Amino acid sequence: MATDPIMTAAAAPSARPRSALRLTPTAAGRCRRRVHLDHAPDAARTARSEPDDGLKMRLADMDVHAVQVLEVLPAFSGGWTPDDPTRPAIVRSPVLRTATRFGTPDLLIWDGDGYLPVLIRGHRTLDPGSGARVSPVGDPLRTVVDPGRRARRHPGDELQLAHHRAMLRELGLASSSSRGGVIARGSPFQGGELAAELAAAGVQGVDDGAVVLWHDLDTVELDYQQRFDDRYAVATAARAGGELARPSKVAECRRCPWWPVCEPELEAAHDVSLLAAGADVEALHAVGLRTLDDLIAAPAEVLADLKLTAVRVDELRVKARARLQGRPLVRRQRSGEARRADVELDVDMESYLDQGAYLWGALLQGRDIGIEHGYRGFVQWDELPDGGAAAFAEFWAFLTLVRAACAERGLSFAAYCWSRTAEERWMYAVPALFGDHSGVPSTDEVRAFCTSVQWIDLFAEVKRVFVVPGSMRLKAIAPVAGFRWRDEAPGGENSMAWFRGALGLDEANGEVDEALRSSLQQRILAYNEDDVLATAAIRRWMSGPGLELPTVSDLLDQAPPQ
Repeated sequence: MATDPIMTAAAAPSARPRSALRLTPTAAGRCRRRVHLDHAPDAARTARSEPDDGLKMRLADMDVHAVQVLEVLPAFSGGWTPDDPTRPAIVRSPVLRTATRFGTPDLLIWDGDGYLPVLIRGHRTLDPGSGARVSPVGDPLRTVVDPGRRARRHPGDELQLAHHRAMLRELGLASSSSRGGVIARGSPFQGGELAAELAAAGVQGVDDGAVVLWHDLDTVELDYQQRFDDRYAVATAARAGGELARPSKVAECRRCPWWPVCEPELEAAHDVSLLAAGADVEALHAVGLRTLDDLIAAPAEVLADLKLTAVRVDELRVKARARLQGRPLVRRQRSGEARRADVELDVDMESYLDQGAYLWGALLQGRDIGIEHGYRGFVQWDELPDGGAAAFAEFWAFLTLVRAACAERGLSFAAYCWSRTAEERWMYAVPALFGDHSGVPSTDEVRAFCTSVQWIDLFAEVKRVFVVPGSMRLKAIAPVAGFRWRDEAPGGENSMAWFRGALGLDEANGEVDEALRSSLQQRILAYNEDDVLATAAIRRWMSGPGLELPTVSDLLDQAPPQ
């Protein structure tokens, strides 16, 4: 059907100057400094970093996911534009422009009186619970209340949906409904009762990618508009040579292409955001503390009134002193080391994106229990998630064997990991997804082990014993203990690239040279072995040379750095 107001609204953007400032859907959720640099004519663009391998893999994986979603959708239009008088039921990737906004939603769905924006994403959007409003991808307007899942918050998704809805309103194309949808992927469920309940409601499958999750955008539109107005002001000032946003370290910096530009500025300024985060930075700024030097020199009465959320004020001051002195670790007290046992097992897993863990590495050391010491890699080189069940079952059988052998001999046992949430994510996921697979333990068995004194997070042990003014990544702490990886480019993101290459996921025919496959597999195993050797090295160092490091008292007794 044709509607004149829509035609008029759609024609307007093409008449505007090509230099009009339009922000994209991600701008409202972005760091203010990044928005500034994106629009400042004199920004050092050649210094920006390239997308890392992890991001490239996720984008490639997303392309595959999007194709799979499109195969399930009813017929859709792929060449529609807002000035087209027709109103297709589903539109794929339309280009939308208004005076101040630009965007390309993955889908637009016509609900009778306007379009609803829908995004396709590669992350999980549903968790165990109830109450999520979903519809089958193949029948997106038939909404049901999910009986076994609740919505998982992704503020970035909601802000982008609000951006698209704002454009649709300006163009006269928006539905009167305030909904926006996300089609994601992944699931903690295997099937069973939930699958039957969903099937009865007309939803086939328990994967997040089988449904559109609908968000009520009324709850975020005010926040979106305030953020958008602020970022628009920042971008406008930047284009004119002004500056409304200064550098500050935030979570986004980890993957931001502008980090090589901002980091030297922050380091040179001794910026307090190098150690504090979020609301704590604002609290420090409010009392005039913008640098680490300010923090160290601050009067006691100023510090006494500070209310920080992520760290105690006294510990933040110690971190500031340590950082300015180039000390990666400072002992909290003269005594203190990691918890030890007669028999020790270092554990590290390798996973691929959100699809599962394919390798569980284990390093056995300590007293003789009749089981050969050394490294073992329990691995399945099959496509995930199915291969993850077999690998975990083999690892669990070995863990059970070691624990039983220690119990029979009256020896203490401890298994160590670095940051337990990573391992425990897949420890719990495998029983949930593959509970009927031979050798896979029950969720209760996994919980009993993970909550026992035998499961020790060395990451937490380091935080308990030391004040750490910098990164707590394993790759940052292990070198302090004298450990070096054999691989020239160790890292979880790189290991995912090696796994992807070993499976031939980037090859058109899925095939890969056997020599290359074997080389990549051995590289992954060596990297995983070094990860468990690293945690073992940190533990030994904490019981030896690490005892000689300066303490907090030592640092506080010294004069402040000049």
